[in-house]
Amino acid sequence: MTWCAPEKQHWVLQPLIDAGLATEQIRAFLYQLAFDEIIGEGRATVAAVHAVVADQPARVQAAWTETVCRLLALPGPDA
Repeated sequence: MTWCAPEKQHWVLQPLIDAGLATEQIRAFLYQLAFDEIIGEGRATVAAVHAVVADQPARVQAAWTETVCRLLALPGPDA
C-alpha cells in the first residue's frame, strides 16, 4: 500500500516525463536521492539534491527542481 494516490504520484513525476526522461532514468534519480538521504547525516542539502542531476541538461535540472518541490508539497503519510 502507498500513502500517495496514483494521480498524485503522476503529478509529482510529470515534469520529468515532460522533459523526455524514460521511466528507468526517473527511477535512477529517485533511487539516488533516497540513497543519499539514507546514508547522509540529517537532511539533504539543496546542493546534494541538485547533485543528482548536475550532469544533465538544463531542462532536466529544471524538471528535477519542480519534481522535488512537488514532493515536498505532498502531505506526509500521517496527514
